[in-house]
Amino acid sequence: MRLFDVMKRIKIITLGCDKNLVDSEVIAGALSDKYEISPDFESGEAVLINTCGFIGDAKKESIDAVLNAIEDKKNGKFKKVFLTGCLIQRYFKELKKEFKEADGFFRLGEVQKIADALDVGHSDPKNPFCSRIALEHDHIAYIKISDGCDHKCSYCAIPGIRGRYRSRSISSIMEETETLLSGGRVKEIILVGQEISSYGKDIKIRSGINELLKELSGLCGDERWIRLLYTHPPVVKKDFIETVAAHDNICNYLDFPVQHTETAILRMMKRGDSTEKIISNVKMIREIIPDIAVRTSIIAGFPGESRKIFNSMKEHISEIRFDRLGVFPYSREEGTPAFGMDGQVSKMTAVKRAGEIIDLQREISYEKNLELTGTVQRVLIDRCESGTSYGRTYRDAPDVDNEVIIPSELTAGEFYNIRIDDVSEYELYGANLTERTFPS
Repeated sequence: MRLFDVMKRIKIITLGCDKNLVDSEVIAGALSDKYEISPDFESGEAVLINTCGFIGDAKKESIDAVLNAIEDKKNGKFKKVFLTGCLIQRYFKELKKEFKEADGFFRLGEVQKIADALDVGHSDPKNPFCSRIALEHDHIAYIKISDGCDHKCSYCAIPGIRGRYRSRSISSIMEETETLLSGGRVKEIILVGQEISSYGKDIKIRSGINELLKELSGLCGDERWIRLLYTHPPVVKKDFIETVAAHDNICNYLDFPVQHTETAILRMMKRGDSTEKIISNVKMIREIIPDIAVRTSIIAGFPGESRKIFNSMKEHISEIRFDRLGVFPYSREEGTPAFGMDGQVSKMTAVKRAGEIIDLQREISYEKNLELTGTVQRVLIDRCESGTSYGRTYRDAPDVDNEVIIPSELTAGEFYNIRIDDVSEYELYGANLTERTFPS
């Protein structure tokens, strides 16, 4: 085993979405020849923070992390503090003036500049995604198939931060996947991008996401899951859902973030969607894949959202009955069209309405979980703590959805047959029916 001096350690803190995690793992790969990398180090050569700048709460979390890192530097725990990510990209000049104690500020994609600052030397791999170092679970791998976004949602700062939509080539993605699978540990491949449903259009691949899924399905085999996150509902088509349905190793799970259900607000959001289209599309998805789990995201308190409109959204959520739902109070972001809109809703009201959606979804989630009582589910174990194992069914993405809790010590990164004996709103409780893993 290679030995590292404590001063040759780099701590990487990743904030925000799993797309940021991929960026952090690419950075880690570029530094790995000279440094040991971990998010858990308490001291070392440097701490690098990959920030998030999407909404107010994320920005505050990033600023707090920067302040803590600077304090650690003052206390001698780390020699240097480096900052990158979306918050730095968005407020580069302002933050350089604000945080003079930091030793380096890097825009998105400036991996080589980070390596240069740490004296790693020049490295120009043909496919930097193939040199990634896992920073979290080694049995789960997020693959970022695209970056940027061409949609003009009025509340969103991402196009201004990440730029235009840019698809990676299928060959690059396949090469990365082969590298990830070669280690033998990865059991779940999760495709991410600002949205994946437009994949390939910018590089002239007809039905790009369908072609990519067919290639990946053949490569991954029956012993692994492929999960799809972050579609753009207005452009989700029937042939895409049919492609998911045609491949057993693609999870019957779809992240379908509608953001709102009411046509008047959707128009103000510039989503290109309507109440009728959302209801029709969810119906189409469920007709093609009856056991699919549909996850969505909702923004509560968008400008112009009256109490009447909000109540109508609650009624539509009750009608649609999304399997998984996340809700966020509207965050007023400078530089977006929604920032200056009339009819701004108070933060207190937005938070209260988000709470009402959570309460509504809690009931729906419990009722849906109750239907699983007595069934046997294929469960991927994520971790084991003090003799209790925690895993997920195909219906659940890591960190955001339900967990299956089993009162026995199972192997993380392996599949098991689990009988569901009891449920709560967001947990399933089960018993292991076999001591061996199974491929399908």
